[in-house]
Amino acid sequence: MQLMPTQRLADPETASRYPLAVAGGAYWSRTAAGWALTLPLPPLPAGTLLVPSLSLSPAEGLSSAAGASSAAGARSAAGAAPRHRWTLAAAGVSYPLPPVPSDRSDAAAGATASPERAVSTHIDCFRIHRPLAAPELTVNVDARAPPARYLLSVSARPFTVAAPSLPDHRAAAPAPPPRSQMAAPAEIAARICSPTCVSMVLDGWQRPHDWLELVAECLDPGTGMYGVWPLALRAAAARGSLGAVEVFDRWDDPLTVLAHGIPLVTSIRFAAGALPGAPLSETGGHLVVMFAAGPDEVEVCDPAAGDGEVLRRYPAEAFSQAWLRHRGAAYILPP
Repeated sequence: MQLMPTQRLADPETASRYPLAVAGGAYWSRTAAGWALTLPLPPLPAGTLLVPSLSLSPAEGLSSAAGASSAAGARSAAGAAPRHRWTLAAAGVSYPLPPVPSDRSDAAAGATASPERAVSTHIDCFRIHRPLAAPELTVNVDARAPPARYLLSVSARPFTVAAPSLPDHRAAAPAPPPRSQMAAPAEIAARICSPTCVSMVLDGWQRPHDWLELVAECLDPGTGMYGVWPLALRAAAARGSLGAVEVFDRWDDPLTVLAHGIPLVTSIRFAAGALPGAPLSETGGHLVVMFAAGPDEVEVCDPAAGDGEVLRRYPAEAFSQAWLRHRGAAYILPP
């Protein structure tokens, strides 16, 4: 299936730090509540996973129309990045994702089917069930001024790839300082792989932060989940790393990222016994920091392991199945 190439826009400084090609800057339009950008997309076939991503500097400021009295507004007013929201539109129908950050009133928007079953929304991505001929994707940002520091990306791939490729050469970044999520309080330890991976990458960049404070920032009030992709980006951006969530169905770009010395936080899933050597016997969704990959093996920091056991080596074929067969998502967080 031929899909659209990934679209990336950023300010010049942020673009210079990102390891993959950025097309240029964004042209923001004024709205009643802030600023917006609309991207025309090529036709999207059924079976497409579409993942938008926006990372904003926390200094952007809150729009007076954004409602600073809300929980999300209070966080923005305190210095976090402004709230934003993605909407996919096609054939006169709009499909909004929940805002980032969301609140409890947004919970119902987390996973909804379209009226015509053409598109379903899934917290942080869209799944295309019927072909879209001329889709458009809009992001609205509740800010007083147009974003000055930002990284926007839109990537797409088939939701499932039957036979993922293997790395054709070795590429490696420095291993970040390992951290076990199991060292957290017992009531959250099993649920915080995403913020723990972000924390490891930030430790590698020597960006000071409190691990459990970062974990708390990644809790989505609408769903009660710690693994919402945009909140991971938001937490990293608050500490100076403007990154992106992208989806891949082959190894070319991930190996380029590693060759630039940047690890990837990869979203994996696997059936019982399918990833030899993993601390989890099976999972429907887990994140690990991948810092090296080659034709035979992949090296990761797996936060589900106990202290002293986080550094792991997995067979490249098994890891490719766990990562690239479904979704193939990764956080890319530059220094």
